[in-house]
Amino acid sequence: MNDEKNNSFKQRLQALHEKYHRQLPEKLAEIHTSWDAWKAEPENPERMEDFYRLIHTLKGTAATFGFNSQSECCFEVQQVLLRIKEKKITLSEEDIQNIQQHIDKLEQNINHPTDSQL
Repeated sequence: MNDEKNNSFKQRLQALHEKYHRQLPEKLAEIHTSWDAWKAEPENPERMEDFYRLIHTLKGTAATFGFNSQSECCFEVQQVLLRIKEKKITLSEEDIQNIQQHIDKLEQNINHPTDSQL
């Protein structure tokens, strides 16, 4: 009986994992849209907060569902954002390049996941 419950649990967990995986391109599109909006208005703190929220959320949910590379990319972006927020500085060209590199890596990891095993 316990094996049956365990298998049922694993199947439900795998179904959630697969559903989350199918949602990743949409989440990436939201990140791209928010990133483009912030770059267009770098002085607008609401744009930064929207972008930060999306990155932070994906970092946590990706880790929860076993997408560690994606979570790590978001963590790296989040570190840049936290530095900007804490120092109350403007988005620099170096920050833009750094964030863009991590978003590119995130996109690659979403399109070709290697560590998305449960």
